[in-house]
Amino acid sequence: MKKISVILSAFALSLVLPVTTYASGWDYQGSDAFTNQSKIFLSGGGDFKICLSSNSQPGFYELYDEDPYNRDDVVYSNGVRGLYYKTAGSNDFDSKGCHIFRNIGKYVDGDQAEFYLAKYSGGNSTVYAWD
Repeated sequence: MKKISVILSAFALSLVLPVTTYASGWDYQGSDAFTNQSKIFLSGGGDFKICLSSNSQPGFYELYDEDPYNRDDVVYSNGVRGLYYKTAGSNDFDSKGCHIFRNIGKYVDGDQAEFYLAKYSGGNSTVYAWD
């Protein structure tokens, strides 16, 4: 009887997890381990979320909108140009190492924006992105 209960619990959990992920409203765009500049992540507008792994380097990070024909634009968040990660006195990232860029629709040219994260502290960092 105990074995059946465990199997049913595992099955019920497997049904709930995908719904929870979908219900969050975020579409995972991938991850990248980088030294200076991450790979490009695509966004359709609205909000864009990045999370840095706990072993990422502390320091100054900027999100850029890649533009093949003009200079890349810095993406401002709440009127601020860049973000500090694990820097004393900074609350740019939440306790999970995440930051949400709100209302980034103005960076969409065509049907999507192309974002990358740059940092100025050296060493390796890992970013995870959601649109």
